[in-house]
Order: sequence, then C-alpha cells, then structure tokens
Amino acid sequence: MNYPVAHDEAQRLDGLRKLHILDTAAELPFDTLTAIARQHFATPIVAISLVDEHRQWFKSHPGLGACETHREVAFCNHTILSSEIFEVTDAAADPTFQTNPLVMADPHIRYYCGAPILMRGHRLGAFCVIDRVARPPMSDDDKVVLQGLAFLTAHLMATHRELRESASSLTALLK
Repeated sequence: MNYPVAHDEAQRLDGLRKLHILDTAAELPFDTLTAIARQHFATPIVAISLVDEHRQWFKSHPGLGACETHREVAFCNHTILSSEIFEVTDAAADPTFQTNPLVMADPHIRYYCGAPILMRGHRLGAFCVIDRVARPPMSDDDKVVLQGLAFLTAHLMATHRELRESASSLTALLK
C-alpha cells in the first residue's frame, strides 16, 4: 500500500461494507446536501466520498466527472485518519500533494477541505469541498457547517441501511 491506513482499518472496512451503499445509484437526499454545500462554500466541486480498501467512491459528486479514484491519490484517505477536518489550502505547494495526479491534471485540485463521515466510531469517508484555486483556511463557522453536513450524511446513510434492512425483513415475512 502506498497510502496511510487507519489504526482500525479492518473494522472501518467492515462497517462500510455493512452499509451496502457502495456502487449504489445517485439519490436526491445526498445530492441535495452537496448542492447546498456547493452554494454555501462557492466551490466548483463537492463530494461525498467513501473510502474502501483500494478506492475512493463518490455517492454524490457535483462538479467532478469521475465516480471513483484510486485510494492512493485520494485526499479523503487523509481525512479518514482523524476525526478532525482535514484541509489543504494550496495542494500545488504542499509537499504531500504537489505531485498527485489529481493536482497535476484534471480536476486540478488546489484547495481541499474534508470532514470525516463518522458512523459507529469509524471514519468511513468524507464530505469535502474542492476548488481549482488556492484558498485561505476555512473559517471556524464554515468548519461547523462542513461538520454538520458530514453528520447529516452519516444520518442519511444510517437511514438508508435501516430502510434496506426493514424492506428485507418485510419481504421475508411476506414470503
């Protein structure tokens, strides 16, 4: 592996798999959250990403053409290493990211700020805002908004899982 992993990686991946949300279709509630973030933060790209064993997959990703990237180049992989917001104000000047293909080529990331999506004590992915130009550090008030959007995303994912489980139970009962 050419990327750092969380100390609870096995449990984190197990929690992510149990959601059964990877590779699902776009859904309006998630797209609504990213649309709100795009407007609030005035960034061309917003994403809800989930980080599995080898890739970063996007549940919602306005402004970003790809639906997934390799984990080794994912900024969100750094976000899931901590419960705190992860911010890069100028990726082209940051030694960790300046040679990253996502910085050097499309989508030309310069600014990244991500809040981890926390579920059952594990960081499954990130709610992130991305710009193609460097930006000053995010204000404390905006960090609260970003963390709130990550919290709402986790709540939506939990609801998604509960509805799927209820539907499976009902189907089994009706058979």
